[in-house]
Amino acid sequence: MFLDEATITVQGGTGGRGCVSWRREKYEPMGGPDGGDGGDGGSVIIEANDNTDTLSFFVARKRFGAENGSPGSGNNRGGKNGEDLVLLVPPGTQVITPEALLSDLRRHGDRLVAARGGRGGYGNAHFVSSTRQAPDFAEVGEPGQKLALRLELKLVADVGIIGFPNVGKSTFIASVSAARPKIADYAFTTLVPNLGVTTIDDRSIVLCDVPGLIEGASEGKGLGHAFLRHIERCGVLLHLLDLSRALQPDGSIDVQILQEDYRAIRHELQAYSPTLAGKPEIVAISKCDLTMDDLAAITTELQAASVPVEHCISSATGKDVDKLLRSLLSVVFAQRASQKQSELTEEAPETEVLPTLRPGSDTRRMNAYTVKRSGDELHVSGERLQQFTAMTDFHAEGGRERFNDVLQKIGLHKEIQRALRDGAKRVYIGTYRVDTYL
Repeated sequence: MFLDEATITVQGGTGGRGCVSWRREKYEPMGGPDGGDGGDGGSVIIEANDNTDTLSFFVARKRFGAENGSPGSGNNRGGKNGEDLVLLVPPGTQVITPEALLSDLRRHGDRLVAARGGRGGYGNAHFVSSTRQAPDFAEVGEPGQKLALRLELKLVADVGIIGFPNVGKSTFIASVSAARPKIADYAFTTLVPNLGVTTIDDRSIVLCDVPGLIEGASEGKGLGHAFLRHIERCGVLLHLLDLSRALQPDGSIDVQILQEDYRAIRHELQAYSPTLAGKPEIVAISKCDLTMDDLAAITTELQAASVPVEHCISSATGKDVDKLLRSLLSVVFAQRASQKQSELTEEAPETEVLPTLRPGSDTRRMNAYTVKRSGDELHVSGERLQQFTAMTDFHAEGGRERFNDVLQKIGLHKEIQRALRDGAKRVYIGTYRVDTYL
C-alpha cells in the first residue's frame, strides 16, 4: 500500500539510574563509594533508504521508543547504553514538527536524530568531595526527548509527468521503463504515483507518473492535488497533451482544445506553487497514432499560440519516443549539474548538540533560567536547570541537599523563598513540582 503521509510519536530512551554502592573489602575498612554510572538511553534516528518507497510501515504503529539505558552497579561498573532505534523512510521524506520543518531527508543515507536519548545518571562515586565523603545518593536517568512528528513524502525523480487524466502518462512510463502502472480507458486509473527508470545511451533517469490533474486541483478537486508535492522535487516536467481530446468526428483536430488543456494545467501549477510552475518543461502531444495527418502544421500553430510543443509521440507504437527521451536526458543532466553546483556552495548546517550537565561544571550555564508567576504558581524554565531537576533523586536526603545547594549558588533558592512568602503555593521547574523539597 502506498502512503505518503504519516503522523507518529517518537521518544528517546531514558538513561539508566546511577548506583549507590560501597566498597566492601577485607582490608579496606574505609573503602568509600563505588557506585557506577547508568547507561545512556538510545536515540530514535530517522534514515532515508532507497530500499523503501512508502510510509505504509507507519500505518499500524504510531509510537516508537528507543531502548532505555541500564542502571549502573557496584565496583564502578557502568550500565549498558540503550540501543538506538533506526526508522527507515523513503528518500524525499520531510520530518515536520507542529512548529516547523525539522529535516528534509532527500538522499539515501541522510539521517536525523529525531529524539535523543537521556543521559545516564551518575553513581555516588562521582559525588565524593572534601565536604561530602560518603554520598548516599546517585542521579536518576534523564528522560529521553519526546516529539510528535509528521512525515511527508515527496518522491525524488528527474522527470515529473503531468497532464489531464487519461492523456497517456501511464502508457508512456510503462513503454520506456519496467514500471507497470494500471492502464485503462477511463479517468483516474492512476491512484498513486508510479516511479520508473529508463536508460538512454547508458545514462539513467527516473520518471514519476502522478494521478491526472483537473481544473481546480490546486484547490483540492480530483486526485492530483494530493500528489502535486511529488513533482515538486522533479528537475523537469513532461507535459503531455492528449490528441484524442482534440480529435473531431470528421477526423479534423481542434487545436483550440489543446491550447485550453495546456493553459488549464499551467494555471493549476501556478496556483499550487510558483516554484513548481517555474521548472523546465517539455511539452509533447501523445496518442499521435490516432491520425494520419501531418502534425507539423498543428505544432506550428500551437507554438504561435505560446504552447511550446516540441514532440509528437505515440507510446503505443514507439513513434518519436526516443527523440523525446533524449531531449529529457539533456535537460535532466543540465539540472543535475546546476543542483550539484548549488549544493557545493551551500553552507553545511550546524549539528545541534544538546548541553549535558556534569557535577562541578560552570554554574553560570545553570543560571540561564526564567521565572514566571501565574496566580499562586511559580514556573521556572531553563534547559540545564530542568535537566538537573529531572535527574535529582529527591527520595535521598543527600540528593535533596545537593539540589538546594545548586539553587542557592545560582540565586534561585532565595527568589523562590521570596515568592512563597508573597503567596505562591506551588513551584515548578519544568514539569516537576519542587516546593516541598526546598
